Amino acid sequence: MLNKITMAELAKKCGFSKATVSRALADDPRVKPETKALILDMAKRYNYQPHLVASNLARRCTKTIGLMFPKAPRTIADPFFLEYLQGVSETLFANGYSLLIPQAQRENVTAMIKQLVAHSRVDGIILTEPLIEDDRIKLLRQTDVPFAFLGSTVDEGVSWVDGDNRGGSFEAVLTLSSLGHRRIATITGEPGLVSTEKRLAGYYDGLAALGLAPREDLIWPGDFTRQGGYHAVRQHLSLIEKGEVTAIFACNDLMAIGALQALTEAGVEVPGQVSVMGFDGIEVGQYLTPPLTTVQQPVYRLGQEVARILLGQIEDNAETVQITLPVKIINESHTIGPVV
Repeated sequence: MLNKITMAELAKKCGFSKATVSRALADDPRVKPETKALILDMAKRYNYQPHLVASNLARRCTKTIGLMFPKAPRTIADPFFLEYLQGVSETLFANGYSLLIPQAQRENVTAMIKQLVAHSRVDGIILTEPLIEDDRIKLLRQTDVPFAFLGSTVDEGVSWVDGDNRGGSFEAVLTLSSLGHRRIATITGEPGLVSTEKRLAGYYDGLAALGLAPREDLIWPGDFTRQGGYHAVRQHLSLIEKGEVTAIFACNDLMAIGALQALTEAGVEVPGQVSVMGFDGIEVGQYLTPPLTTVQQPVYRLGQEVARILLGQIEDNAETVQITLPVKIINESHTIGPVV
């Protein structure tokens, strides 16, 4: 007997969309009889068995969406995710859906997803922070439960919405270079995340455009938290004090805020002695003194769009959708300035 295949694999073998295959298996009258017969025959031939949970959901919608937040050390208290949550929740509520936000920890994310699916508690799932090697995608594909990511994935067959991570980092480096900076350090994000790799790639792109080779001593590991930015700067204060670093590009705003805290404690003037730039454009950055110069993503709209594309999958059997939203630099000449 052949191994079971997913609906996506069956659709590919049949030469039809997932939506058409789903309708045929549900005996939808909109599907032509000959098309339905072909799909049913192929399903039998390849031992396709509709997932029990997916079948239950097709018969009984819960009108509830599971929203997975990032694992530790990041939390729902992160200002970025609070702004994003507003966009998601308002879009879902306007369409008659409610939210279920499970309290998942680093070690039980997979178990939490299995629990949501096994008990038919949700019609779909929204996830964050795609990994380069992401077991969540493999797990969800086995269930046929609709899902979408905040953040681009390596897998081409997954729906997601993201800001222009690579392009934004590239523009950040060029903006700093326009002020005379050539010794630009970066504080990277959590290892293993697609966003970390893309923002670092944009940093490298910027250096290459300036004819500069990357320096290992100017790439400081971080984790997308305020504490990560703080410790990265504390560990490299000597480079700043000696003038080996004239600008710091933190790969998110929380790390930039942590970097500013460490610099203030050390008596280093910003932007007088060193410039600092972030990424994300969270609202709290505008209330710093001076306001944080940053690459701003449309955070609220990211939430709106990821909710919208998931609803498209649930209600219309929509195909894969991948959206990259533009970013822009804001608060220029606040925490960055010319090389002294």
